[in-house]
Amino acid sequence: MYAAILAGGKGKRFWPASTVEKPKQFLDITGEGSMLSLTWKRMRSFLPAERILLLTAADQVDAVRRDLPELPVENLFAEPASRNTAPSLAAAAIMVRARGTADTVLCCPSDHLITDEAGFESAVHIAAVAAQSRDVLVTFGIEPAAPATGYGYIETSGPAPDGGASIHVEVKGFHEKPDLETARRYLESGNYYWNSGIFVWRPSVFIEAWDRFLPEGSKLLQKLETAAVDGCLNEVAEEQYGFMPSISVDFGILEKAGNVVVVPVSFGWSDVGSWDALEEILPKDAAGNARAGEMELVDSKGNIIYNPDGFTATIGVDDVIVAVSGGRVLVCRKGESQRVREILDRLEEKEGKKHP
Repeated sequence: MYAAILAGGKGKRFWPASTVEKPKQFLDITGEGSMLSLTWKRMRSFLPAERILLLTAADQVDAVRRDLPELPVENLFAEPASRNTAPSLAAAAIMVRARGTADTVLCCPSDHLITDEAGFESAVHIAAVAAQSRDVLVTFGIEPAAPATGYGYIETSGPAPDGGASIHVEVKGFHEKPDLETARRYLESGNYYWNSGIFVWRPSVFIEAWDRFLPEGSKLLQKLETAAVDGCLNEVAEEQYGFMPSISVDFGILEKAGNVVVVPVSFGWSDVGSWDALEEILPKDAAGNARAGEMELVDSKGNIIYNPDGFTATIGVDDVIVAVSGGRVLVCRKGESQRVREILDRLEEKEGKKHP
């Protein structure tokens, strides 16, 4: 098996801690290292460094190398343009195939947290067996713990037998983030899972799907694969990659393909997709305040306070998020942190520049 880590995100939902200069994957949120380094360690627990690929934005290459000095240079692909996840995963597929192997590839984001690493490795093994024995695209479906509205959902053909990551089931459809009533219905049915964005497949199976559903990118992908075989992928991509279709793998391929299966899992996963997610990640005090940094909280409960480099004081404040980083402060009610993008859009509109 190979692993491909996608590490080119801009991390807008984690402003003010995440910025253009230091996106979310380079942040140390748990106090145990950057999210990228934790993902690397997770992969290294069962794969050698030479079998781990890293795909990132060209302007993040230096940060990646500082974070992951063990990463072989030839395993790093620098995307000269942001084209979303489908082209990134296509690049990973041709990088593996260019090495003359039909081995499966595990594809995962660089900025997710997983607490049960043994459970993760076991699920990867199950997915790899499925991908090796059948021409399928395998995804991991997180068993929903609540009617969450912040995740996309995977609908299956029926409840998973044995209720765990011991099998895989056919995927019936993908659904965008639902409203609360719909999420409750999903939870009650037992047929739906949170979409983790983690996949396993053989490169040839993925490229076949690419050619079928994104034919406008087929010739270009062939050209890039020839460059990968010749050892000059990054050089050719500098001129050609920007012409790739810009689309997510979910929209571009998985929602259209009929050979997608899901491995149901519950290995302590979080995509840390917003400040609200820190409520389940950071340590809490007796009043239920999730905390990072020094603070004195008076008559305050149920808050999320992130100020790892400073001191925070609150009085009579409940159920709010306070995030402080680099002289920038975000304050919002819990449940509203997904709207951080609105702040950034306004700043860019007013000032004509990227988020500070």
